[in-house]
Amino acid sequence: MAKLKIAVLFGGASKDHDVSLKSAYSVLNGLSPSKYEIIPIGITKAGRWLYYPGSYEAVANGSWESDPDCCPAILSPDYVHHGIMKFYGNDDVSGQRVDIVFSLLHGKYGESGRIHSLCKLAGISFLGSGPEASCNCLDKMQYRMMLNKAGIDTVSYYYFERSEIVNLDKNIEKMENLLSYPVYVKPASCSSAIGANIAFDREELVSALKIAFSHHHKAIADQTLNGRELSCAVYENMGKIFTTGICEIARSQSGIDENCNYIAKTGTLQYSAELTEQQESKIKTTAEKIFRIMDCSGFARIDFTLCEDKLYCCKIATMPGFAEESVFPVLMKSAGFSYEEMLDMLIENALENKS
Repeated sequence: MAKLKIAVLFGGASKDHDVSLKSAYSVLNGLSPSKYEIIPIGITKAGRWLYYPGSYEAVANGSWESDPDCCPAILSPDYVHHGIMKFYGNDDVSGQRVDIVFSLLHGKYGESGRIHSLCKLAGISFLGSGPEASCNCLDKMQYRMMLNKAGIDTVSYYYFERSEIVNLDKNIEKMENLLSYPVYVKPASCSSAIGANIAFDREELVSALKIAFSHHHKAIADQTLNGRELSCAVYENMGKIFTTGICEIARSQSGIDENCNYIAKTGTLQYSAELTEQQESKIKTTAEKIFRIMDCSGFARIDFTLCEDKLYCCKIATMPGFAEESVFPVLMKSAGFSYEEMLDMLIENALENKS
């Protein structure tokens, strides 16, 4: 039986570049070479696409792009190509067909649905949610509007637009009437920790908004909550939707960690959260409902805050971290999948769901 040809995309031009390398290192080593022909495609911080045929260790330490055997490569949108085009010297171009794309591009360029749209143009299957769902889940205002309309609680927030910066004082007054300090300020459509800051007063809020606006034209100020941070994974298998067990993140220090969504460096993870049967049932039922409302597919990590028995959805990650120690793979392990089995299952599911 012929091996499946899998293009693994990693790196990227976003601030999440290094986190993507950690995910890619685990995935590249986790994919069985007896089942798959692996085609690593790295994207530099400058946005250059390169086919990388070298050691996976160089992916982990970031030195991969200096490999002399790298060559420029693109994912062609042409149905006839159905894969990767590699560019060598002397105008030599060769194509390589691809069965499936596994994008590990974290952040606004990888999680926003752009890569997924390119795969759809090319007619190539891909892991994870489609373009529309990916975009909606990344947009912190859009997913809240959709969930609130369906009766699911999200953290109270105020929305700022960069174009309205001339009326910033008036908007801040409106926010202060709605929320109390401290507030958590972040760009509306980036990874949660990118450009994010906690503001304890108006002066800090203005500074935080300027940073957020440097990353995106929309910014969100969230009301901070003193509650339990909980996560579970939702995944599809054999046409059915399942939820994993629930883990809890116990923060060991205050502040924002750029890797907190993937590796949780600022806290410890308790992979079997102490919850009542009613609480656990509500979280799992709500997570599955969110997965359906947002039209997700394949897999997602969904984060909640449990505050005085009220449950708030805080994040929907359609591209969670895939490093072996990251929350999503460990939650999948709690559901009975080894790392390799998880990858096989997600790939099989993506092939079955090709649209």
